[in-house]
Amino acid sequence: MVALAAVALAVSAIAPSSVFRMRYARDSFLGRAQAGDARYALEYVAWDPIARIEVSRVPAPDPDRSAWPSLFGPDRELLSRFRRVVTQNNNAFTYAPEYDGNPASLRGLGDTVYAAAYPAISVPRPRVLVVGVGGGMDVLTALRFDAASVVGVEVNGATLEILRRTYRDHFRAWVEDPRVRLVHEEGRHFLASRDDAYDVIQLSGVDSVSGTPGAAHVFSESYLYTAEAVDLYLSRLAPGGVLNVMRPESSPPREMLRLVATVVESLRRRGVERPAGHVMVVVDRSGSFVAVLAQPQPFGPEPVRRVAAWAAANPYLWLAAAPGFTPVRPNPYAAILAVPTARDLDAALRRYPWDVRPVTDDRPFFFRTSRWSHIWPRGGVETGAPIMELGLLTLLGISAVAALVFVYLPLRGLRRPGETGVARLVAFFGSLGLGYMAIEMALIQKFGLLLGHPNLALSVVLAALLLATGVGSLLSGLVLRALGHSLRFVSYALSFVLLAELLLAFPRLNLAVALPLAGRVGLVGALVAPIGLLLGVYFPTGIERLKGVSPGLVPWAWGMNGMASVVAPILAVAVSMTAGISALFLAALPVYLLAGLTEPRTGGGRS
Repeated sequence: MVALAAVALAVSAIAPSSVFRMRYARDSFLGRAQAGDARYALEYVAWDPIARIEVSRVPAPDPDRSAWPSLFGPDRELLSRFRRVVTQNNNAFTYAPEYDGNPASLRGLGDTVYAAAYPAISVPRPRVLVVGVGGGMDVLTALRFDAASVVGVEVNGATLEILRRTYRDHFRAWVEDPRVRLVHEEGRHFLASRDDAYDVIQLSGVDSVSGTPGAAHVFSESYLYTAEAVDLYLSRLAPGGVLNVMRPESSPPREMLRLVATVVESLRRRGVERPAGHVMVVVDRSGSFVAVLAQPQPFGPEPVRRVAAWAAANPYLWLAAAPGFTPVRPNPYAAILAVPTARDLDAALRRYPWDVRPVTDDRPFFFRTSRWSHIWPRGGVETGAPIMELGLLTLLGISAVAALVFVYLPLRGLRRPGETGVARLVAFFGSLGLGYMAIEMALIQKFGLLLGHPNLALSVVLAALLLATGVGSLLSGLVLRALGHSLRFVSYALSFVLLAELLLAFPRLNLAVALPLAGRVGLVGALVAPIGLLLGVYFPTGIERLKGVSPGLVPWAWGMNGMASVVAPILAVAVSMTAGISALFLAALPVYLLAGLTEPRTGGGRS
C-alpha cells in the first residue's frame, strides 16, 4: 500500500494537469469552453470554503432559447452587455452585465423577473436589501429603480474578492456607488443582528444546492427558506415593503410551492386571517422560474394592478396569483392560496405527490421534496428518483460493507477461544459511537445560525467538543467517583444536561445573535463543554475495565466503536431529514442510557 501510494504521488507530481484535470458537464458554461467552443472561456477560478467561484466569458444570452428567459428580458441592448457570468461549482450562475455608471443603460432590467417587487411598492426611492449578490443583477436592478440605498449581503468571500479587487474595473461602477454597501456575512445572521427596515428584501436563487456537494456540508440545507426565516424577513420590512424570493422551479411545482405554503403559515402566525391577500406569485411563461412577493399588510388593488400590468406587458412572465385577481389558467400556487384554513392547507399539502410542507430551522431541508416512500412509488404517481434517500442508503451500504470487511472480519480472526461477552461489548461501545456522532452533528446544525457561517459551526463545535471530550477522558476517574462509580449515573447526568440545553438554551440562541463573534464562540464553548466533559468519561472507563477482566476483547471494543462511528453520521442525517435536528439530539439519550446499563463489569466474571 505504501508503494502504491508512492507511485500515485509520483504520477500526480509529474503530470498534475492530467491527474487533476476537471471535466465539466457538456451543457454547462465551463463544459462548452472545455469542448472548444470559442464563444466560451473560463477566465478565473477562486476557492471559497463554501463553493468554488468561476468567472467565464460567454456570448450574449438568447431569451428565446433559454430555459429562463425572464432572467434576461427582451431588451437587446441590455443583452449585448451580458458578456460575463459568475458560477458556483459550475452550477448556480448569475450574469455580470457591463455597467458604466449611466442609469439609462439599466432601463432593460425593469423588464426582467428581478424587478418583480418594484411595481408592488409605492416608495419612490426604496431601501433595498439583497441576500446573495453574485454578479450584481439584483443590485443593478435596485439602482435601475433609483434605490436610496442597497445593502448586498454575500456569504462567499471569494465572490466579494472578485467584485472588489480581481475584476474591479468590470464592477467598479456599481460596487463603488455610494448608495451600495457590500457585506461579507450570512443573510439571516445579518438581518437577525440588526433592526434596520427595508422597502425591498430580495433573494434570487440563493441556495446551498450547488455550494455544498464538494464540501463538508454535503447534506446541509440552507436556513434561508425556513418558517423562522420568513418570519424574520417580514419583520424587517418597512410599512408597504415587499419580500421578493425568486428561484428556479420544477415541473410540477415543488420548492416554490413549499415557499408559498411557508409564507402562508408565517402570516397566520402573525394573526393574518386571509394570507392570500398578502401574497402575489409571478411565473416565467416556461414555468421554470417563479417570484413570490409577500408583505405583512394586504396588497391593495393598485399594487395588484401595477404588477398585473407589468407582467402582462412582458413576453416572458405571467401573474399566477394575486388578491382579487383571476389568473389566466389554474395553477397550484393560486390553489394553495385559496385554501381557507390551516387544517385544510395541511391536508392539501399531505395529498400532494411531493413533500411541500413548510420547513423549520429544526428540519431545514427545503430542497428535499421527496419522501422515503418514493423509493417504492405506488399508485402510478411519477415522482422521480428520490436522490437524497437513495444517496443516504448507498452511502450506508458502502460504509457498512467497508466496516465489516476491514474491521469485523479481521477481529473475528483475532478472537481467542473461550472469550465471551461480545454482545454486551457491542452494545456498550457501539452505543458510544452512535450517540457521540448524533450529538456532534446535531450541535453543528444547531449552532450554524448563531455563528453566522456553516464552516464556523463546523470548526468551533468540533474544536470545543473534542477538547471537552479529551478533558473528560483525562478526568474520567474524578468524574466517575463524583457520580457514584457507575456509568449509569453519568448517563443520568448527561441526559439532564442534554434536556436542559434543548429546552432552555437552544430556544434562546437568537437572543445572542447580536453578540460579537468572540462572544458567540464563547457561548458555544460554554454549552458544548459540559456535554463533552461527560461524553469523555465513557470510553476510557470502559477500556480500563475491559483490560482488567477480558484484555483480549480490547481490540473488539475499539473495532465496534469504530464501526458504529462510521455508519452513525449517515444515520444521523437520515434522522434529522426525517424527524428534525432536535429529534436527532434526543435520540442520543436512550443510546447513552443503554451504554450506562451495559457498562463493562469491574470483576466477578467476564465482561
